[in-house]
Amino acid sequence: MPAVLTVVSCGFYYFYWQYVTTEELKNATGREELNPMTDLLLTVLCCGFWSIYVQYRNAQIVHATFQARGARHEDKSTLILILHALAAFNGATGLFAILMLQDEYNKLGALTAGASAYGQAPQTF
Repeated sequence: MPAVLTVVSCGFYYFYWQYVTTEELKNATGREELNPMTDLLLTVLCCGFWSIYVQYRNAQIVHATFQARGARHEDKSTLILILHALAAFNGATGLFAILMLQDEYNKLGALTAGASAYGQAPQTF
């Protein structure tokens, strides 16, 4: 969904999405060094290039959080970095990177909410 909204809003939704997801990642992981406002300002000042680093860093933090909790997880940060870097040339691969990272955020949300990373929370009878 964030990729579609980014296209429909001519890219403006991406800035909102980056801010909100970084803030939620900060709250979920307790990492005080994450500052979504600074990331947003640097993204705008650097014509979007800072966002490549932000998405790579956030993907690494998601992976590290999974590892810290003992859950199996594939590190997709390098692929997200490559897709975002290629977006400077074609634009479209950045949308795939957004979709991948949103999926990672959703899995982390399920993990922190008590559900397994790839399914529903166990039901009690």
